[in-house]
Amino acid sequence: MKVSQGIFKLVVGGVAAFVLLSVNKQDVVAAPVLAGFVEGAQALRVEENQALGGVDLGDRVYPRSELRAQITARDSHDMGSFFLRMDLVSDATTSERTHIDLREAYVKLYLARWLDVKVGRQVATWGTGDLVFANDLFAKDWEAFFTGLDDSYLKPPQDLARISFYTKGVTAEIAASQHFTPDALPDGTRLSVYNPFMQASVGASMAPAIHRPPRNGAHSEFFARVSGTRGSFEWALYGYRGFWPTPQAVAMEESGPQLYYPRLASGGASLRGPLGSFLVHAEGAAYISRDDPEGDDPLVINSQIRGFIGLEKSLGSDWTVGSQYYAEQILDYEKYSAGFESGQVPFEELRSTATLRVTKFLLNQDLQLSLFGYWGITDEDWHMRPTLRYRVSDSVAATIGASLLDGDQPQTMFGQFRDNSNIYARVRYSF
Repeated sequence: MKVSQGIFKLVVGGVAAFVLLSVNKQDVVAAPVLAGFVEGAQALRVEENQALGGVDLGDRVYPRSELRAQITARDSHDMGSFFLRMDLVSDATTSERTHIDLREAYVKLYLARWLDVKVGRQVATWGTGDLVFANDLFAKDWEAFFTGLDDSYLKPPQDLARISFYTKGVTAEIAASQHFTPDALPDGTRLSVYNPFMQASVGASMAPAIHRPPRNGAHSEFFARVSGTRGSFEWALYGYRGFWPTPQAVAMEESGPQLYYPRLASGGASLRGPLGSFLVHAEGAAYISRDDPEGDDPLVINSQIRGFIGLEKSLGSDWTVGSQYYAEQILDYEKYSAGFESGQVPFEELRSTATLRVTKFLLNQDLQLSLFGYWGITDEDWHMRPTLRYRVSDSVAATIGASLLDGDQPQTMFGQFRDNSNIYARVRYSF
């Protein structure tokens, strides 16, 4: 378990402040609460993957094979609250020893009616999308997403200090981290990955070199949001300054080319509310590539405009359906395409993806059937996520699902993982 010294000091200081604020308090808002679960997860490949040594359904190299135990502790008083969430993981796939995954450990202080502060390790998210993102630039764990963990594990923890202001129906939030937390990407161990320098899918030993910014104050991240309501609609404005969450640039080193995370600034807005019998949401964001503002460096990603619009509708009889249209437009496209040979430009100027989610509850809502799918309209790739979840009792639930991927081009979002389709099962006992 690795926790930076800076965030450790912040948490310890926050806990001390929380204890001091709680001394001699007679009115306890809530008694301490302990909860958690024990879960076994197993994923199996459904096709041969030559990049991983030809492993298939019968081989013992699984995308995921683990036993996970989670404990959650919380306490709340008039002047603040404390929250801890910690996983103990025994992972057979990576052959690591049982290890601790500190998911969350933070203190929240209510300093005034209009002000509170939340400091420590926490899972952060905002925006309106259903598994699509424009303004949410908090880190994501794509390896967990593609290998059968619960969707909540798509968001990994980050070390943050968050300040929230409340006034006249408007909330303003500022979050900062002393170091950059990138997306957690497959590294060739559980899933094969695309190496752009070899133009092939490879395993861990041949994965492309990636340079991550040092974990220090010179590589910090800042997030901001202002939100409120107008009528029946929720609106929000967003800002970010940090780095692209995935490595989107190439550095030519003596040892060979390597990927790195260029600097990024973004700003955007979202809207969500009812429209007739539909629930609608929309987002838009401008991504400014700070290391290539003119778009003329072929080794650094260009600035972009990203956005989506979505509809959701309840059909009755416990049926729900939702769909989204997502698009990315590359700015200064002529300069971008000039860096490639004719006919070799990897991406079109405007790329679009559609999603569909269908959910049905049965057996007094103890059985949930769900299908979520992405269709890369311009990239010609797709990702399907069918799941079946059955609540055996108040304490026991079983989930069976699949992560199916394919695509015509190896460099696209889902095409790069086209040999990594898998089926999985999870059984969870909660307490």
